[in-house]
Amino acid sequence: MDTLFSIVVYILYGFFGLILLLFVLAMLFGKRIKKKWEFEAEFRDEKGREFGELDIEMSRIEKKEPDFSFKAEFKLRHASLEPGQRIQVYLDELLVMEGPVSTAGRVHLGQEAVVTEATDASAGQMCRVVYGGLERFAEPIRPD
Repeated sequence: MDTLFSIVVYILYGFFGLILLLFVLAMLFGKRIKKKWEFEAEFRDEKGREFGELDIEMSRIEKKEPDFSFKAEFKLRHASLEPGQRIQVYLDELLVMEGPVSTAGRVHLGQEAVVTEATDASAGQMCRVVYGGLERFAEPIRPD
């Protein structure tokens, strides 16, 4: 019985020691990201399921980036999206992102699609999605 107890104790010490070692290594060698602000807008259907999202942030990676930079990502899945359509994402009246639909029913715009960097954002600003010349979706942004 003592042998079994000793084995269990060694396994637990080893497990928690490994967790502690990984934590120390992450603190020493990991990237530290400083965020000035971070917001998101989630687009949901009438049943509450998410079909689109805009993530924006002003951040910098310590030791790599001297100044804060704007980062944005937009994803949308909707049946009305057709290949070749131009999607425009606005923050209030500011055009933030623009890009083409490459796959029917889906669009994913990354950092390369950023048209204008939003230097300041606040909760409650409207994120509007425009394609086909019409505003299709609008949601307020909120802290992420």
